[in-house]
Amino acid sequence: MTTRFHFAYSALMAATLIACSDDTSSPLLPDEPKSSSEIPPPESSSSEEPESSSSEPVVESPIFGYELKNAPTPSNGCGTPFTLESDSTLDNGTTRHYKMVSAGIRREFYMDLPENYDSNKPYKIIFAFHFMGSSPEDIATKSGNIALYSPYYGLKELDTEGNYIFVAPRGESDSRSYIWSQKDDKDHIFFGDMLNLLEENLCIDTSRVFVTGFSFGAMFSNSLAQDFQHRIRAAVTYGVADYNIYIPENAGKPIAWMDVHGINDDNCVYSRLDNAITRILKNNGPADSEGNFTDVSDEIEIMERYTADMGDTHVCYSFQKVDPRFPVQVCTWNGGHQWTASDDGNWENTWVPQKAREFMEQF
Repeated sequence: MTTRFHFAYSALMAATLIACSDDTSSPLLPDEPKSSSEIPPPESSSSEEPESSSSEPVVESPIFGYELKNAPTPSNGCGTPFTLESDSTLDNGTTRHYKMVSAGIRREFYMDLPENYDSNKPYKIIFAFHFMGSSPEDIATKSGNIALYSPYYGLKELDTEGNYIFVAPRGESDSRSYIWSQKDDKDHIFFGDMLNLLEENLCIDTSRVFVTGFSFGAMFSNSLAQDFQHRIRAAVTYGVADYNIYIPENAGKPIAWMDVHGINDDNCVYSRLDNAITRILKNNGPADSEGNFTDVSDEIEIMERYTADMGDTHVCYSFQKVDPRFPVQVCTWNGGHQWTASDDGNWENTWVPQKAREFMEQF
């Protein structure tokens, strides 16, 4: 690593200290999770299929969410020319800048379309949120160092077939530059308005909307996962925390969710990761007879045992009790507050982008 890259990373990481630093006086801190008793092994999800009549097909009750590998669901913008106006383009020549107004506030985002964008093809879309000390310009264009490995957290370069649209929005600061709201829902309103705007003007697969980010970007992704389950297919986070960020009341619906976390992370501390996971698992179990999704957070204890002895490599635990349409996975590694996790200590050999893409591609 060059001295220049080391200095840049040190400055960026110093900024992230504030985002996840523990402040027990803050009213935003969550309640501590209750301890659970001995957890039985996961039950099998298989059951006998009901007999069906040859003359009358079995009609299933509508259930929230999509099946894995569902057909694309085209947005209103499919079949129409893309006319959304951009006011500028970044130096890479492909990333365009857009402005809009949301909740009376001027907002902005950057976007990369596939090279051969086709208005009749529904594209998957990834919103990549910046971390404290970085900017959406960094997320969309910077590469070559430990904090900014490659654009859009390394996911854009893996999209060799051009199946994704990539978006890097800018957060609205409460008191510091370039962070996501800690106090209210203005960034949630912005996300909803921005998604509406893009779905009306682009051909998007509305069943494959993804959010991702590191540190404060992970915290905002996780915040959206609480009340945008009806529009976000999965949240993929790196070094998440559910404190020092606005957390809305959970909508009571499941969502696919993944986190990569260093066990030595003392900023978005690993010991409090179970708080964030619990929020997700409380609604990710199979639906009961009344259609209410169930609480499977008791499996966290199994995950913690499974990931305790990882040696020199990373360990990924996929929760077994969840509705399989809403997978939850946690990957741990012997590192700190860093998203470019690797098994050999070299960030250039990070396994994170590929693992995140695999998680998204299962849908």
